[in-house]
Amino acid sequence: MRRRWAAGIAVAAAIGALSACADDTDAYCDELEKVSGPFAELSAGDFSQIDQVMDDMTALEEKAPEEVQDEWQTFGSTIRELQAAVEEEGLTIAEMIELAQEPELSEEDQARLAAVDESLADLDLPSVGDASGEISQHAERTCDLSLNGTDDDQQ
Repeated sequence: MRRRWAAGIAVAAAIGALSACADDTDAYCDELEKVSGPFAELSAGDFSQIDQVMDDMTALEEKAPEEVQDEWQTFGSTIRELQAAVEEEGLTIAEMIELAQEPELSEEDQARLAAVDESLADLDLPSVGDASGEISQHAERTCDLSLNGTDDDQQ
């Protein structure tokens, strides 16, 4: 169960490096570059800012260019479901990840993680992965920006 959560969070984190301002390519690329740094930290295993990152990603959904609007809607709705399930158990996403990595949990914490897992059983993670891939490809084509938070000129 905890591994499925970790995989879901990893997908969400990877997706994150991707969005911005509707028809203004420069603004889109600027915003995308600005938020890609924290996503690189997630990829490196630092989840301390994940709650803010998730909030930033859902806010960017509204600014997504038309070419990836559907993908951002898929991603944003998944993040909102994740946040709601975690908050229902009185946790933040960072706290949930921390619990999921603990080798031994109290019965209460096991029950909290099980409740979150049950709430998210119907999530379509493959669709989120597909959306992430499309958003990532668009970001690389449009902004010459890779998912690791650097643009290709800097690599």
